Amino acid sequence: MKQLLKIGFLTTVTALSLMGLDNETYYKLDIQAMQMTLDGAKERLHCLEDQCPLNEQYAIDDRVQKKIVTLYTEAGTTPSKHSGYYTQHSQTLKSYYDNNSALSETYLTLQDEIEAVNSQLKTLMEQDQ
Repeated sequence: MKQLLKIGFLTTVTALSLMGLDNETYYKLDIQAMQMTLDGAKERLHCLEDQCPLNEQYAIDDRVQKKIVTLYTEAGTTPSKHSGYYTQHSQTLKSYYDNNSALSETYLTLQDEIEAVNSQLKTLMEQDQ
């Protein structure tokens, strides 16, 4: 049984390596997905400000999700495999992040912008209730 688990683990690690993911590619995809998420949230915010119907808001969310899946597919991976790469390589990814100030600055900026737009969305949705 232990041998089967070991083989399964090695197969997973090998598959992740063959996907073409490395630290730089991982973060490149992550940042692009975050930017798409931010753009979608801004689009939804403008939609809400214009009092668009709920089905239009859902259509925006659906379009953004499809764009993100396409991003990963075109990179030869999937969102779940991308997450799996993080699980397997969290220490090296953290080290790469910690040693790359431009990367961490980009991440923090995107996170702050996403949080600000989400806060505005929440406020508008609460006003509609």
